[in-house]
Amino acid sequence: MKHSVPFLFIVALFGMTSCKLDVIQPEESHLNSTGRMTADVQADYRGVYVDGFRHILGNSQREDSLLTWCVSHSINAISLYDLNTVMGDERYTELAWFVKKARTNYGISQVAAVRGSSANFTQNATYDASRMDLNERFNVYNLENEWWNNGPSCNFSCYSTILQSMSNKARNASPPITAEAYIGWFQNPTGQESQQAKTLVRWLDRILVHDYRPYPQFGYMQSRLSLLGKAAQNQNRVLDVIVLFSAEPEFMQNYFSVSGQNHSFDEAYADIVNQFNAATFSGKNNIRLIGYQIFDYSFAKQARPTYISLFQ
Repeated sequence: MKHSVPFLFIVALFGMTSCKLDVIQPEESHLNSTGRMTADVQADYRGVYVDGFRHILGNSQREDSLLTWCVSHSINAISLYDLNTVMGDERYTELAWFVKKARTNYGISQVAAVRGSSANFTQNATYDASRMDLNERFNVYNLENEWWNNGPSCNFSCYSTILQSMSNKARNASPPITAEAYIGWFQNPTGQESQQAKTLVRWLDRILVHDYRPYPQFGYMQSRLSLLGKAAQNQNRVLDVIVLFSAEPEFMQNYFSVSGQNHSFDEAYADIVNQFNAATFSGKNNIRLIGYQIFDYSFAKQARPTYISLFQ
């Protein structure tokens, strides 16, 4: 793919460290001849949360730096934070230009609006309806509202109201918009795990499930995926799931870092896929892993700067 902006070439750092075998269970892993993880399938979805977007938007150098970084790591989906500020300031023209540039110049096929309230998604719908060019619109709505953490101010009952509002706006759009959500744990209240999973599967097209560990650990996700898979089975569907990794220092920054363990984002996903394939749990046949998401751009770029292979 050709691009109209110059790339920043950074020398690849090979052989910085060897894989630490004590953080990967050998029976759940597959290694190629170089000692790196391999998987039977490739990630169709490769995404990143973009933090600090209000400071990036409208600055062509920062916009191009972000998008060039995405291309250099095969990222094909971006999820935008800071939209309360961006849309509150009515920066619609700047936003439209950025979304179109990401799609048409950089091959970013999915651009998600990350919001947390029903009013936010009404604002999204208003923005999208104002853009005649489909390349300027969001094609994913992402609900981020941590009902499992927020206490009585937004328990699951509150959350489900927002969820349905988002989903209805996404489904009624023309063309329809993908409705997704990031989830943590099934609680607040406890004892309703199956019902919560049922509601999520009913209203969402796909779900992001976090694996916030220092290395890829499928066992950390398995119970949540089992609940979702059984709910999907009861609704006669296969649920698309995106694995959410964190590049924060307390989680996988050292795992990803070129000055640390130096694993690529694809390698982390490959490890999870191989562990998933080896696992046995109820609902597995109704779960389909489609790719991964990285939290977030600032941490991920620290760990793995922009790199374009000289051998491509």
